[in-house]
Amino acid sequence: MDGDLGALLRRLEHRKLERLEKDSETYKIMERVFDTSTLLTLYRMINRGVMEFFYGAVSTGKEANIFCALDREGNYVAVKIYRVATSNFKNMHRYLSGDPRFGRIPKKRREIVHAWTSREFKNLQRAYEAGVPVPRPIDCEKNVLAMEFVGENGVPYPRMKDVPPREPERAFDKLVDAVKTLYREAGIVHSDLSEYNVLLAPDPVLIDFSMGTDRANPAAEELLTRDLDKLTRYFRKLGVDVPPLEQLLEEISGV
Repeated sequence: MDGDLGALLRRLEHRKLERLEKDSETYKIMERVFDTSTLLTLYRMINRGVMEFFYGAVSTGKEANIFCALDREGNYVAVKIYRVATSNFKNMHRYLSGDPRFGRIPKKRREIVHAWTSREFKNLQRAYEAGVPVPRPIDCEKNVLAMEFVGENGVPYPRMKDVPPREPERAFDKLVDAVKTLYREAGIVHSDLSEYNVLLAPDPVLIDFSMGTDRANPAAEELLTRDLDKLTRYFRKLGVDVPPLEQLLEEISGV
């Protein structure tokens, strides 16, 4: 580990991060994916009370790691941390540029990743306030996003990809209602909706809103169609009599 980075990590409050430092595997992950700025951000969020104890990684994606933490009341918190150094910031910028909320993002890696994280937080806020089943957003700073942990005792609920719903027809109807509320009430298109980004708790919970875009995006209808196409193909394989894609699109968008 770089000397400065290691020294900074050791200076983090030992009481609050003692479990992290005892977990050698988590420490190795931290060493690979956290730079000085990220550690400082984490430190500030700990001081704000967003989390008290930081545990191991729950999942690792192409752009981010998700960790499990506990707040001061003992509630589990999911901490999603986008990796600045290894992110595909050019692809992020391409998706951000079509969103009217983020049209003037400089083409600098760190600023793009920060905007990407902020967009996911804002998407979760709008979805949660509209009543869409999503993790409750808690806090966001730079490349770190804290949200409700969707699971039990630090174990996340399964993805729909890994554990098909017991009642697929009911799950499909729930997801269609969620997508409709997301589009009509929150003004958001998920843009990456599939069985990979749905947790069963046991009812479906939509996750991973980093690609979610405002309905005013010129590509919104195309992205909505893509989301619905993935959902219908998945549930059709489970034997659900899904409506034609055009009918479903009309039902959700009202167009």
